[in-house]
Amino acid sequence: MRLNEIAPAIAIVAMTGTVASAEGFETHDLKSLEKVVLEQFTDADYHWATPSDISVSCCGNDESLMLNVTLDRQMDEMGQETRTDEAYIAELEHSCELIGCQIEEIDAGAATARLLKIPNLGGGYKGVNVILVKDGDRLTIKSAAKTMEDAWNNAQKTLKVLKKPVLGR
Repeated sequence: MRLNEIAPAIAIVAMTGTVASAEGFETHDLKSLEKVVLEQFTDADYHWATPSDISVSCCGNDESLMLNVTLDRQMDEMGQETRTDEAYIAELEHSCELIGCQIEEIDAGAATARLLKIPNLGGGYKGVNVILVKDGDRLTIKSAAKTMEDAWNNAQKTLKVLKKPVLGR
């Protein structure tokens, strides 16, 4: 292939856009981690996994839970500054101030992490979101349960089993 044939091919690939490959995390396939997450929730009635998502729901009683884990990559948005981990966290903290959720820093080793507590998701559910960012990669654990304590416990169990395979430490 000659140079004058390569340039148009590169331009076509650049214009079509592709999903950015995550660079900060060790793994980019949550489907391969579905089993270790499910082992934490033995009563799971419903679950599914794709490379970028895991969903688990359980029970029809006071221990009801809904859990969603998403692995993606932060993308710059039109009109915004370059999306760094720090800029993303600052935006997250500002948004939390506006809607009234509680936000705190949590330890996640090599990643920057925040815990968001959402007191009313509707339907009697409380929510906890754990967000980890590292070099543009983002792991989000969304946990909903009837009590804040259960939502946090479920998010912690999930974080514990995903931390090493995802972060690599």
